[in-house]
Amino acid sequence: MSTLPYGVTQITRIHPPAPAYYDQHSIKEAPAHDPVRARQVLSELGTVAGVVEELEPMRRKDIGSPRVPEDLDLVTVGCWGNAVQITDPAFGDTGISFNLDNEFDAQVASHPDARIVGVCELGYSETYGKYLIHVPGVPRVSADGWDEMELMGDPLQTLGAIGATAGDPATCDLSLEDLEAFVWSDYLDLLACGLHVPYAGEQLRVSVFKVARSEGVRVEMEEVWRRD
Repeated sequence: MSTLPYGVTQITRIHPPAPAYYDQHSIKEAPAHDPVRARQVLSELGTVAGVVEELEPMRRKDIGSPRVPEDLDLVTVGCWGNAVQITDPAFGDTGISFNLDNEFDAQVASHPDARIVGVCELGYSETYGKYLIHVPGVPRVSADGWDEMELMGDPLQTLGAIGATAGDPATCDLSLEDLEAFVWSDYLDLLACGLHVPYAGEQLRVSVFKVARSEGVRVEMEEVWRRD
């Protein structure tokens, strides 16, 4: 396999009642990671055929992007109270794979009352992004594309459904008035209660698993991550 692109491939679930938005100061008050629950979350993933080995837990901020082919079989799961975050290279997509879509749909079907955010960002010579958002009570929001996003759904409606509006203090610099300049990371971070991107000083832990893949998942992963 050739040099791997930079990638962020994760699904975040926020179960009710949603925690207050975590900032760089309050993140230290987040509940401790639950490794037993993490094993249960992993067992439900359609991208995982089995567990080869459970490795030592690590800090979430140290996960990083896969660097070598062996990293593609590492899945991390963080469970902090009502928040669950899964990082799995099998969620990678370039517009032709359905692993992220399929897993996102499965998560929504299993946890319809949860706020769920699916993210794939892969950097080649161009950047591909896919974002899937489920907020209970309102239509799904999705976007994907190379460099420019094709948006479906109403981001403002999802903000209203979680009790936030553009301009609130928790939205920071979020602005939805100009969708061409839409800052996805700010929007996703708000929906994920501040857990979308790790803070530099945080100490949140995650469980780490080396996993086996089905042949179908393996083929799709090679199409996404190799791109010779």
